Amino acid sequence: MELLKKTIASGDNRKATSGMVQVCNRTYGNNGWLGIASIWISGTHITQGTVKLNDTYFNTATYNTPAWRNMVMCQEIGHVFGLDHQDEVFGNANLGTCMDYTNDPSTNQHPNLHDYEQLALIYAHLDTTTTLSQSTASGKPGAAALAQSGDFENASEWGKVIRTSSDGSPSLYVRDLGKGDKIFTFVIWARN
Repeated sequence: MELLKKTIASGDNRKATSGMVQVCNRTYGNNGWLGIASIWISGTHITQGTVKLNDTYFNTATYNTPAWRNMVMCQEIGHVFGLDHQDEVFGNANLGTCMDYTNDPSTNQHPNLHDYEQLALIYAHLDTTTTLSQSTASGKPGAAALAQSGDFENASEWGKVIRTSSDGSPSLYVRDLGKGDKIFTFVIWARN
């Protein structure tokens, strides 16, 4: 999806919509996750995405700060645009990017130069494909319905764990819809 054509919509319980990034927050309950980003991929192109922030945890003293909200929101939206983590070790020194796991988000509020360079590489491709009007899971029975109706709020809906962070928590899942269509879900877990 072309970076400049990507639309971000917000609300309290948005579902995935082709050609858009839906961003929402609400009290999703004590399910363990602070924020999730689900990205629909068709071949090598992002077709849609959702970002969800769990106010159940953001309403607690630990996470109810502008620094935590900014870092988690920035990281999850960064994932939907195609960025990955720069570091997944919570105790390492902060890298000055929201794409860094941290115990103290005070200096990890925004993308850094590396993130912007990565975005320039991702969106500088020369193919003529646009995914704004494509839908994922074309032709596979049941997959289109899953892609459009799934809330993807529970780990059981995210598919297979393909990466864990340094503390052993699953940080990236993939759900294969077939025919080159996949949903990747990045997770930031609330920590005690």
